[in-house]
Amino acid sequence: MNHSTVKSFTFGIGLFFTLPLVYGNSSSPSSSDGTLYINKSKTHKVAPVKYGFHYEEIGMMGEGALHAELIRNRSFEEATPPAGLSVKNGLYENVPAPRVKEKKVFQADPLIGWTTYPLSYTPVFISRTDENPMSGENKYSMLVNVTEDIANHSDALILNRGYYGMNLKTDTSYRLSLFLKNRNYSAPLRVFLVDEWGQRVSNVIEVNVGNRDWTKYTGELKPEKNVRRGMFAIQPMSKGQFQIDVVSLFPSDTWNDGKSVFRKDIVQNLKEFSPSFIRFPGGCIVHGVNEETMYHWKKTLGPIENRPGQWSKWAPYYRTDGIGYHEFYELCEYVGADAMYVMPTGMICSGWVKQSPQWNFRHIDVDLDAYIQDALDAIEYAIGDTTTKWGAERAKNGHPAPFPLKYIEIGNEDFGPVYWERYEKIYQALSAKYPDLVYIANSVIRVVGRENDDKRKDIPNFVNPKNVKVFDEHYYNSIEWACEQHYRFDNYKRGVADLFIGELGISGKYPYNLLATGAIRMSIERNGDLNPLFAERPVMRHWDFLEHRIFLPMLINGVGSVKTSFFYLAKMFRDNTFDVCLDAAIKDIEGLQNIFVTMGYDTASKQYILKLINLQDKKVTLQPEVSGFKRPIKAHKTSLVLVPGKENTPFAPNEVQPVETEVGLDLNQPFELEAASMVVYRFK
Repeated sequence: MNHSTVKSFTFGIGLFFTLPLVYGNSSSPSSSDGTLYINKSKTHKVAPVKYGFHYEEIGMMGEGALHAELIRNRSFEEATPPAGLSVKNGLYENVPAPRVKEKKVFQADPLIGWTTYPLSYTPVFISRTDENPMSGENKYSMLVNVTEDIANHSDALILNRGYYGMNLKTDTSYRLSLFLKNRNYSAPLRVFLVDEWGQRVSNVIEVNVGNRDWTKYTGELKPEKNVRRGMFAIQPMSKGQFQIDVVSLFPSDTWNDGKSVFRKDIVQNLKEFSPSFIRFPGGCIVHGVNEETMYHWKKTLGPIENRPGQWSKWAPYYRTDGIGYHEFYELCEYVGADAMYVMPTGMICSGWVKQSPQWNFRHIDVDLDAYIQDALDAIEYAIGDTTTKWGAERAKNGHPAPFPLKYIEIGNEDFGPVYWERYEKIYQALSAKYPDLVYIANSVIRVVGRENDDKRKDIPNFVNPKNVKVFDEHYYNSIEWACEQHYRFDNYKRGVADLFIGELGISGKYPYNLLATGAIRMSIERNGDLNPLFAERPVMRHWDFLEHRIFLPMLINGVGSVKTSFFYLAKMFRDNTFDVCLDAAIKDIEGLQNIFVTMGYDTASKQYILKLINLQDKKVTLQPEVSGFKRPIKAHKTSLVLVPGKENTPFAPNEVQPVETEVGLDLNQPFELEAASMVVYRFK
């Protein structure tokens, strides 16, 4: 076999740049490319892997996608710089390596999403102002100044194009709410929906702006035709000034009969995957870059006008928190998943912490007791009785019953002596009151400059290693690394801590990077006695935000929600778990192993499950070394064959799909695998 190496360069989490990669060659298959070894009599019991999602606001997976809000920059806060970070000479003060790309001083158009029409000239001028704020949570609003008699400019409009245009449908109505404050404006406002060219496509709502105090107005707009890239329009009718804030437009057909904030088509796809759990709110969203930008769950509750939103580490760098702490739990219920809340420990992103000397991180001093109490309040909100303070608040927000909270992860990618001490204090306080929850500890992450070959060697450094019940390991690495790690977890010492892969990113050429994640998944399956959890990421990305480039999320969202090859491969693992593992391996491969197998038995369905992955760019033939399966059998086959450059997109949503067939299977005959493929056989 011929293998070329790939050199990967990692910048931040989840962003990879790689040189071209070629596996194998394009010649016809030889008589044998390896040996398929299976021993039916050699087995061990395992826990089926629990496959869930890692949710983190990045790449418009929430804003502009899962979050059904159509108005972008609805509260005019999107350009608000990160709290607590001062700027001097064009650089953030008091942070290490301030010139690194992700630490570039944040700047955005204060009116991003908004514009006036016609573009050449209109007597309607708009600006962001901090005068007369609606509340302390929403410091900015939009000042509208109409300077001429509008009768001479009947086409003058204020437009919001949303997130790359609004997908408007005639069978859906759109619920509008907005806050207005009159300054010296005397006529009604007209609001309606328009198409790509600014032509009205809905009914018109007239709003009388008579109140000099902030006043909320509501209405409903109904499109008269389908528009893929529509906009929301405000038409002033006279000279004068007024202010506008918290403009919201929601489709009436959101999930749960319009009662939720989630887009129906996306939730349907998430529900189809059937995750065991959802890990939220991140990721780096949790720890931020200082105390001000950490995740503060209490600020995400209640009416949207009381949610300040927050600057975020990841593009597009701002979240409205329309999907707040409460809504995360609702999402878990909608898709049938347990909840995993990741709480801040008062430790910020290691890349934003100074070191003196190297690897002696100078973490900020915080009131740890306050973080512990905040976590206790968060748990009480989720599962506390309605007679408790925060349980009553949950009921007030429409959910008297407890939410499905099962896991608490103490920090995200926190590590080192400060973390080990804080983990113990937090664990002791939380587990004393809520002993039935599962608590998860962090490990060091590679992108801060070093990665333990065995992350678990840090467990003995915790104050009380016995309190490390589940250990979260994050990996961002190359295809070769993933192939080399196929037997990684076989060598883990038992009786230490359960295994959790909270984030996994494999860089390299598609589809081999996707298939290489299967090598890690198979290693986890084979070591199911570690009670493994595995969080899929990235879950979603917005197609227009990606500028129509092929990426590797499970779902691509925009005008519609599209299931990708990643979704199908992940679901093939999710749908085919087992609780008895058979001894199986690929033998006699020269060089880097790039064909993989796991086999197990599912006692519930009384079926054997055989999974095989071929990372080579050619069809391969495996010779059998199989014990215990002497006769040909009938099997259900699920096959996913991938082609470089071929992926599902909103323009071609069904390019790649698994193929389901009933086949005859003889494990004692030479076994062929298609190029760049995964196949699953189920049989009795």
